[in-house]
Amino acid sequence: MKTSKSLSRLRNLLANVQVHLSFANYTKVNMRWRQMNFVPDFNRFYYIREGEGCLVIDGVTYYPKPGQLFVMPAGVKQSYYATNENAFGKYWCHFTAKIGDTDLFRLTGVPYSIDVEDEERLSGLFEKLIGHYESESFSAVLLQKATLLEIVSLFLETAVLNRESFRPAEEDSGIQNLNKVLKYIELHQHENVTVQQLADLVHFHPNYLIRQFRELVGISPIQYVQRLKMDTAKTLLTATDESISDIARRVGMELYYFSRTFKKHAGLSPSEYRQLMS
Repeated sequence: MKTSKSLSRLRNLLANVQVHLSFANYTKVNMRWRQMNFVPDFNRFYYIREGEGCLVIDGVTYYPKPGQLFVMPAGVKQSYYATNENAFGKYWCHFTAKIGDTDLFRLTGVPYSIDVEDEERLSGLFEKLIGHYESESFSAVLLQKATLLEIVSLFLETAVLNRESFRPAEEDSGIQNLNKVLKYIELHQHENVTVQQLADLVHFHPNYLIRQFRELVGISPIQYVQRLKMDTAKTLLTATDESISDIARRVGMELYYFSRTFKKHAGLSPSEYRQLMS
């Protein structure tokens, strides 16, 4: 089960998600719909609307029901096939979703399926996605990304409501080290955390840590530290009456540097931000 702290760390990483759509459509498949024991380098969403069939994902067999949304993630062995003449009618898409060089679904460890609460809404999103995919308009690719991100968000939000279904990715040493570094940053954000400290934590050379962190998170460790400090400051400015100098100390920064960094990050000074959000 994911703790609220680990979910908070995952949420901080979502700002770096990059998605790309390859295909989107609605298909009523037939008995020839079949592919066995393959490992794709992209993700699939299958939103089942009618019929029957079978999916095998990472050695586990599923018989999806109408109203379920399945993700078949990149890098995982999988199969699919029709089981009878009443085969699936489904919305589907092929896409990538990455944080740095790491697949989003591998990093989050979400379940492979959700039961969709608002089926009409999700059908509408897939119809929009298909429309944007088929469009030749100049900005179609941006609309594809926006709609795909909304579908991904719906999947993740529903999965979070059933946290017991999360599958931790602890077997991956890279993610294990990343979680250790992120937890340390979170617990020591009131200090001046250095790359050397983080590298020592996981027994890496600092340059190697920076490269690995960028691949997994999409930004450097120091950029992540600074963003976390600013997000914490935003929360303290809106949820407490603490003085700005006290908040600066809480995030381990001198007042002048804190004010300058905050304005660069938020576009407003700390006092302006507090006034706006009050």
